[in-house]
Amino acid sequence: MEKSKKGSVFSQKILCAQLHALYDLLQKRKAEILADPDLNPGNDELNNELEQIYHRCRLLQECFEQFCPS
Repeated sequence: MEKSKKGSVFSQKILCAQLHALYDLLQKRKAEILADPDLNPGNDELNNELEQIYHRCRLLQECFEQFCPS
């Protein structure tokens, strides 16, 4: 564990667990959207949410590579 500038403790293990939990939640929501019968090219709300999920998952994957050992 490392101390930050303000004296709080940084834990790589906790960060990685939180990143994985967030990734799992996003994957669950993605599966829900893909199974939704209302998902179609005209449903901007679901399409936009799905696009945000894909973007966030890519960012999380970059975080995994940077901070979380395989």
